[in-house]
Amino acid sequence: MKAANNSISMPGRMMPRTSGDRNRVMPGTVGGTPVSRISTSRILLPAMVLTLIVLASCSRSQDQIDFEQQAFRTPENYTETTPNGEVIRRDEDDWRIGPMFQGYVEVQVPPFPNPTRGEPVQIEMLVTGVGTVNGLQAVAYYDIFDERSRRILYYHNRSPLEFGMLVFSIYPAEFDPGNNFSNARSRNNGLHRLFIYDNRWNLITYGDIKLE
Repeated sequence: MKAANNSISMPGRMMPRTSGDRNRVMPGTVGGTPVSRISTSRILLPAMVLTLIVLASCSRSQDQIDFEQQAFRTPENYTETTPNGEVIRRDEDDWRIGPMFQGYVEVQVPPFPNPTRGEPVQIEMLVTGVGTVNGLQAVAYYDIFDERSRRILYYHNRSPLEFGMLVFSIYPAEFDPGNNFSNARSRNNGLHRLFIYDNRWNLITYGDIKLE
């Protein structure tokens, strides 16, 4: 299954071109749409996003809502990995699975290498529930407190995901609006949060990638 690589239409806007054509997808493939922002004491949410939260809350458990709220805290650490995917040091907040996806999908190998000096960062996920996860996309925010800064770094419209291993890559320069790695490295002390959603605006997992 080949990941989509064209612009993605959303009501009232055109989403940016994705990196899906450069990713390697194994028997479980991906696709989706980003979830709404969750309010914390440091976030001011647009009215449209608040509406989405209210509507989505009707089908989400409180545990899932709390999980999504926690994802929008300022990144402070990261799970360190080697170029071969070996975990050297783990941040316990990184790559947890949202309550509504537990038992259906796992982060088999967290992003590696992490930190990165510009190399593509690979992520390996395992889909364990057949017909239970409706697509997947990886999203970053140039400014984690600004909904308008959202950018899709990986996208595929397979829904539901097939059972099996899913492997895809994130290109660290894309954490900068101009695709400049040096600029991305200088922002946020080089620490950038990656959000992985299904295509129903539900957060599957999140974690941080360090640019050096």
